[in-house]
Amino acid sequence: MSYRSERVEPPMECSGCGGRLAGATKLSDGWAQVWDIPPIELERVHYLLARLQCADCGKITTAAPPFGPAWCVSYGPNVNAAAILLGNEGNVPMERTATLMESLLAAPVSTAFVALAQKRFADGLQSGGLDEAMGSALRAEAVLCGDETPVNLLDDSLDENGAATTGAAHVVTLRTPDERLVWLRPTPARSSVALKNLGVLDGWQGVLVRDDYAGWYQFDESLAGVQQCVAHLIRHLQGVYDIDAQAQGWARNVQQVLRDAHAAVVATVAGGERHLDAELLASLRNRYDSNVAQGITVNRNQPWPKGNHPGYNLAKRLHDKADQVWLFSTRFDVPWTNNASERALKGPKRHQAVSGYWHTHTTLARYCRVRTYLVTTRNHGIGAISAIHAALMGRPWLPTPITT
Repeated sequence: MSYRSERVEPPMECSGCGGRLAGATKLSDGWAQVWDIPPIELERVHYLLARLQCADCGKITTAAPPFGPAWCVSYGPNVNAAAILLGNEGNVPMERTATLMESLLAAPVSTAFVALAQKRFADGLQSGGLDEAMGSALRAEAVLCGDETPVNLLDDSLDENGAATTGAAHVVTLRTPDERLVWLRPTPARSSVALKNLGVLDGWQGVLVRDDYAGWYQFDESLAGVQQCVAHLIRHLQGVYDIDAQAQGWARNVQQVLRDAHAAVVATVAGGERHLDAELLASLRNRYDSNVAQGITVNRNQPWPKGNHPGYNLAKRLHDKADQVWLFSTRFDVPWTNNASERALKGPKRHQAVSGYWHTHTTLARYCRVRTYLVTTRNHGIGAISAIHAALMGRPWLPTPITT
């Protein structure tokens, strides 16, 4: 940030009586500080590229410009970065991105340039190895969070590799709880096969924080553990409680014991301890188990229009998968909710809310790749412009697997 000081001309008239201030007593200066951006002007730099002809073979070699190809006019890295950031971080449609760039940056770019800038950047990240590096780095982690969300495509008949699709497009995220790594990938359907094809969780031996979607079950055998998202469970419990507050009081009690358990973990960590007090943990589990058992008993024969009562189904799941509900109470490196993943998926949901859809799986894949790069570099303390410049120069930042 630059800094300069300017002296403002003294006032000519008194702000009180309106008299002339010639000969007035001079006091110490007041001050005001204004932070602003200087006027932006598009700079044109004409590079003279030296050309040398080899004395041996006659081949002519031309010096490379700092950016872009020789023998043509092109926009530089800052103009490209503006198009990329407005489109991905700002969720601004391409036509409006072009309009804003002309209005704010004095860069009269076309809509086609905006589209090509984002395409070239995403394709450069792919050829630079971002997908492979993210996959390797994620597989080296001890705990990951995973989630998925549906998205809209104008044409979802072919996936990004040109193969025919049969399901509805989704975006999947795998990320570390501390947001250090955030990976977004499109899938042609919400299915077990699509999750397996991500190539990260198959055979991975860490702890996965997730909801109870059955597509994730295929990985459970190799995992060190599963943490069910307690935020999801608390919402499900609230739904059961709202059916009949008097009969479903057990659901409110389970909500409270889960919150109490989380508070106990937070307090224990703050106190520098690595494990919950054994008696406290046993007491919490006893409250949980007894209320879940009550939920099963109360709802086992409750009439419901279709299938079992929702209270019975939920209580039975809480009973059968109690170890997945309570893992956070014994492993403090495991978060009790999957909110980290839900936050990651807000990006594509906001983008969709503005634009309505992506055109194809290919354009969705490009968006996810750019979003992955910008979010993860930011969470590593790298400024967006610096990260984009590095990638445009063919040297994208890539994550490296942690070593223990």
